[in-house]
Amino acid sequence: MSFREIWGNEQVKQILRLSLGKGRLPNSLLFFGPAGTGKLKTALTVAKALNCLERTDDSCDRCDSCLRIDRGQHPNVRVITRDKNREQIVKEQIEELNSLATLRPWGRGRLVFIIDEAERMNETVANSLLKTLEEPRSFAYFILVTEDLQLILPTIRSRCQVLRFNPLSQEEVERALVDRGFPAERARLLAQSSEGNLESVLETDWDEFLSGRNQAWLIFKQLLEAGEVEDFLSLVAGRARKDALSGFRETLKFFSVFFRDLLVVLAGRKELLLNPDLGPELEQVSRLVSAERAGQGVRLMEDYLGRLKKNPNLAIMGNELTIFFREIRND
Repeated sequence: MSFREIWGNEQVKQILRLSLGKGRLPNSLLFFGPAGTGKLKTALTVAKALNCLERTDDSCDRCDSCLRIDRGQHPNVRVITRDKNREQIVKEQIEELNSLATLRPWGRGRLVFIIDEAERMNETVANSLLKTLEEPRSFAYFILVTEDLQLILPTIRSRCQVLRFNPLSQEEVERALVDRGFPAERARLLAQSSEGNLESVLETDWDEFLSGRNQAWLIFKQLLEAGEVEDFLSLVAGRARKDALSGFRETLKFFSVFFRDLLVVLAGRKELLLNPDLGPELEQVSRLVSAERAGQGVRLMEDYLGRLKKNPNLAIMGNELTIFFREIRND
């Protein structure tokens, strides 16, 4: 995969291509940003560019070196990640990296060490990497990848060029899906619910997604039409927190889409519906909601989705939302 095949974060890719083309790429890089924004794919593309036999600013994706890296078989490129049965990257893995980083690379290429989930190095393990980052050999490059920059030791951050990866826009996700052969209507709906995470969307099972949407629509109608809250509150009651958080997040993402579709119906633009198969039901429900309230609903769902990233009290959030739906019905 070359830079042009990685969607989004054009500024980051431009910085990397210019640095590679001029032979001025820093030996230590730190990529951070949300899941699904292409951080690891970009790191591997940098590794291919540093070892490519035909190009210097990108991977050609056809030379022997690029193909070896794609297969995970190139002697110059190592991806370090925690073992499946461990929560952390262990000291032995970094000690091996430190040793390998002193050896000459194979052929005319460069050594590249990619540390995925770099936040899973504890302080002792991270400190064992410091000297290698401080005094790298000219032919050795290190790329640390993380979702949370604050979990990386300041001493590690200060020795790397830090590059931020932003979530993809809905338009970028939609174009990427259409480019991969998704039907346009399906791509629009998936993109609206993606939160900028293209990789997660690409792994989505459509039948499961549609089943989740239908369940969320049923709960949405229950709240609006009859004020029935039991099914909605059951999303967070009596469940393990991880499951409750996941289920609540997915439901709020669908609620945001439903409110958006209600705005479209109220504006008389049904051709823009993200859920055209729900058109007749949306039209019926729209009689209960003003455009102002539907707009508030979109903003409130987006606000709550942001709050879910900060470990909130789900029961309180659930009760707040039932009050909001009750206020809509009482208007």
